[in-house]
Amino acid sequence: MEILTMPLRFLARVLSPAVDPIRRRLPTQISRGTKWLAWATLISNVGIILTGGAVRLTASGLGCPEWPRCTADSWISTPEMGMHGAIEFGNRMLTYVLVAICAAMFLALVRLWETHRSLVGLSIFILCGIPLQAVIGGITVWTNLNPWVVALHFLASAALVMAATMLLLRVKVELKHNGETGRPLVDGPSDGFARTMASVVIVSAWAAVVVGTVVTGTGPHAGDPGSPRHEFDAEFVTRLHVIPVYILCAATIAIIARQRMIGSSPAQQRAAWFLVAVIVAQGIIGYWQHWTGLPIGLVWVHMLGSALTVVAATMVYDRHRATYRTRGLGTPAEQPTTSTPPAVPA
Repeated sequence: MEILTMPLRFLARVLSPAVDPIRRRLPTQISRGTKWLAWATLISNVGIILTGGAVRLTASGLGCPEWPRCTADSWISTPEMGMHGAIEFGNRMLTYVLVAICAAMFLALVRLWETHRSLVGLSIFILCGIPLQAVIGGITVWTNLNPWVVALHFLASAALVMAATMLLLRVKVELKHNGETGRPLVDGPSDGFARTMASVVIVSAWAAVVVGTVVTGTGPHAGDPGSPRHEFDAEFVTRLHVIPVYILCAATIAIIARQRMIGSSPAQQRAAWFLVAVIVAQGIIGYWQHWTGLPIGLVWVHMLGSALTVVAATMVYDRHRATYRTRGLGTPAEQPTTSTPPAVPA
């Protein structure tokens, strides 16, 4: 182990003179700016799902037919590639915006490693997940938009959305308690039944999202006219998709009823009612798009609902089962020390 870490320690010593002045300028406290960055991280990860959905729904999935290049001869789309090339290339460029936001989030937390290790870990997970997403996106192009790979691409984004939601909740609870340590994220009563229902909520929400990708892979919006589709019966997989949704509905109703009995906190109640609002909206849009032949506008809004389902289910789970406790807002930035001259004897 010592031999393995020696190159890293040597590299750290070599880079220290250049990196240390930058490091000293990084924040050492969680502030309102940290919270806004956490919001931006969550919104941008939801946003990239929507732009990716626009690529698929406009049949622009192979607008750039190569990866990482756009074509064999060009890194960017050309006027000859038309609207589809511009849409696909634009979505690829938005990845860099996402990287910039998530890198800023990481830099806002990295100096809190000793006290807020879990927050830094979440920011690292999100930041490292974005390049992985790009690679999966490249594989979708190489496989002619294979629906299984497309589903993996969406689910990886959903995992980043879940991590970003958890990060935001933890940053907000640190600010709420203004530097106090040991205050739990679960800020109200949560008995065994409520915690069990919270687990059912998160599992069934993810099951609904996963099966939803199978429904999508069976439907007509492949991303390109020549891309493969699942050969499942569309009616069957749609009915299969409804099963975890019904379980999610039942668990949500149960947890709301239990919250009223045990006097849950306002934050716990808001999380549960937000989930109710998302489920109702998703149900209306889901049936509407099914009955009207899957118009792209409704499918696109349903994709947004899928991302919000992950956000809402994560909030309910965290508000009842999270073990996180506040670590304080951090330590003040280093101040230059000044020496007091010794007193001269009279």
